Amino acid sequence: MGILSGLKNFGIDLDGDIYEDNKARDNAEEKARLTAKEEAEAARLAAEEEKKKKLSEETTYLLAKSYECPVCSTAFKSLAVKANRSRVVGHDLDLRPRYEPVDTLKYTVVSCPCCGYSALVRNFSNITATQKKIVREKISCNFLANPEDGKRTIYTYEDALERFELAFATAMAITAKTSEKAYLCLQMSWLVRGQRKALDDTRFDSVDKYVEYRNTERELQKKALEGFIYAAQNETFPMCGSLDQYTVNYIIAAMYYKTREFDKSLKLLSNILVAPGARKNIRENAREIKEKILKIKASNVIPEEDEMED
Repeated sequence: MGILSGLKNFGIDLDGDIYEDNKARDNAEEKARLTAKEEAEAARLAAEEEKKKKLSEETTYLLAKSYECPVCSTAFKSLAVKANRSRVVGHDLDLRPRYEPVDTLKYTVVSCPCCGYSALVRNFSNITATQKKIVREKISCNFLANPEDGKRTIYTYEDALERFELAFATAMAITAKTSEKAYLCLQMSWLVRGQRKALDDTRFDSVDKYVEYRNTERELQKKALEGFIYAAQNETFPMCGSLDQYTVNYIIAAMYYKTREFDKSLKLLSNILVAPGARKNIRENAREIKEKILKIKASNVIPEEDEMED
């Protein structure tokens, strides 16, 4: 006699394993979990393969360009993007250029592997005798050469940021103009943004890395804003080789927008929009940000920092 044989008096027959349904459900759930885990692992491996493929392809767009260090006279090679092999496909609100297929920003600093002297490509040879002496005393005497430097076939975002940090150290040592240091901060924030956008969504540490990169980007933006505000008040134009007054004011306005200081941003944007000397693209960008700010003000809802467009 079964333990539920009395149910037959009610026309119900439950003979068999009383836990069969539970086991079947649990087996199905376990199978689903394993399938999901396998799919996630397959997606991760596919993403890694795609990343390796892109890195391999990037080497085809690069060349090893020869330089002679103006500080220590060492001959060396630095990776650069071949002419006309990467193009600008758009700009972020703070004028960060978006390149395809290679982020050219990673290759805009030249760094001597022997003495550590580093600068943007356009400035690398522009150093005075006095500044050379300072670099030797403050940079070169403590510089530890990286034996892997000459072996790299591409520069990762981490490599590029290290090179920018060396350029920033050089700029600080030789007391470069505030605008030059602010521009380095701005470009470093662009690099970190590229690094953040290149994160692999299938990696378990992507969320933590995203937060880390976003915080670093914000810090660099605030330093760039501080520097450009000071430079606009104390230096002559053009700055950093080609930045005119309206471009610098636009960059400051864009930084104010990102930090949600909307009234300060609007004041600068309004001046740019009526300035006959402002370039067309700068006026168009200024109009775009102004419209965004007016919509925010009309809605009475201040967006969080993470909701502000790049």
